[in-house]
Amino acid sequence: MDLRTPSFRRTEKSELVPEKLKNDAIVEAIFEIRFSTSTIPEVFFGRISEYEPWRDFKQASLPISQFPVALRQADPNLRYQPVIELLHERERRAVRIGANVISYSRGVPYIGWKAFKAELDEVITGIFQKAKGLSIERLGLRYLNALRDDLHGIGSITDLNLALEIASERITESVNVNITTDRMSETACTVRIATMDIVQGNLPPGTSVYVDVDVFTDNIGFETTDHEFVREWIERAHSKEKAQFFRLLTESKIESLREK
Repeated sequence: MDLRTPSFRRTEKSELVPEKLKNDAIVEAIFEIRFSTSTIPEVFFGRISEYEPWRDFKQASLPISQFPVALRQADPNLRYQPVIELLHERERRAVRIGANVISYSRGVPYIGWKAFKAELDEVITGIFQKAKGLSIERLGLRYLNALRDDLHGIGSITDLNLALEIASERITESVNVNITTDRMSETACTVRIATMDIVQGNLPPGTSVYVDVDVFTDNIGFETTDHEFVREWIERAHSKEKAQFFRLLTESKIESLREK
């Protein structure tokens, strides 16, 4: 199998990475913190639900909350699953909370990085205020993108800056590829590229290619108790996410999509 994309250095040049596209491809942006804390989970949930920026959000229990606490804590697959959701339906904002995890997401329309980062600052401030003895074990910033022919000029994976071959024969349909770079670092990144016959979920009509870019701390033993480190990390993670997304597009495609 031969999988080729251009050198990462191409998208490190700021002039090749637009601040904004004329038509955004983002369908959801998610920030996740996994942590340990000395605060009792029920107390933490109550404090977070009363946090001023989210006080008016609608609260609901998630299905996994029916599992016994001891089982959730013992099972690595359940330990970091949220049990409560705070939802702002009109703005498509959601805060999902578990004993060892908090995630914040925004759906369509994406409000831009400057505004989204301000909301992430609220998440970071909230967890440091409401969880005592906080130790952060993992950070993640993830963007889900739906590329379309009518909005982005991407009708299939052949329109991407990507070549996927088996035995010198190019693969042009029914693709599900995961590429991970910078493993064991503070900004590891996994990019998933999939065609619509593979992807399930609620994506915009006319979506041709799904691109999931997930930046996360993957270094063994990662841990921080530093508020400012987390704030600085999301800036680096966002830059990595943009670079990895835009290296999938040709320079001419980027220029045609750039908001002037």
